[in-house]
Amino acid sequence: MPDVPYQESFDYEWTEKAFGMLESGALHGEVVSREGVVRSRVWGKCPRCEECGHEIDDRQTLTAVTNLMGREWRLTTRRHGQDSVQQAGPEFVPVDVSCGCGKSHPGGPTGSTGCGVSFRVELPVQQADTGGGG
Repeated sequence: MPDVPYQESFDYEWTEKAFGMLESGALHGEVVSREGVVRSRVWGKCPRCEECGHEIDDRQTLTAVTNLMGREWRLTTRRHGQDSVQQAGPEFVPVDVSCGCGKSHPGGPTGSTGCGVSFRVELPVQQADTGGGG
C-alpha cells in the first residue's frame, strides 16, 4: 500500500484515534518513574499511517534536574506545557508524540521522516523497583 501524503496536523482526531488504538492494543504506552526520573515510551502503529503499516517508537525523558548552581536541586516534570515540581508522582502523565515512523512521506519537507501528525496520550505512571537484587 502506498504511503499517505505528509500532512502536518495537531488535530484532536489523532489523539482520539490514538486513545482507541491504546485500548485495542495497536498502540502501546508506558511511563516509568525510577529514582525521580520519569521516562515515557509510546510504540506501535501510528494513528495516521497505520494503513501504510508504519510503526513508531517514541521515547522521552520527562524530567530534568534544575537549580544545580543553588543550594538545592529539584526534579521538574513537563506537564501540560508547564514545569511543575515532582511531588509523590502524578497518577497520569500527558505525553505528546509526533509521528517518527522513519519513512519519508510524499510532500514532506526535504529530509524529513514521519507523516506529520502529532497527538497526545495520557499514561499512568509506574514506579520502577530500585532494588539492587539480582
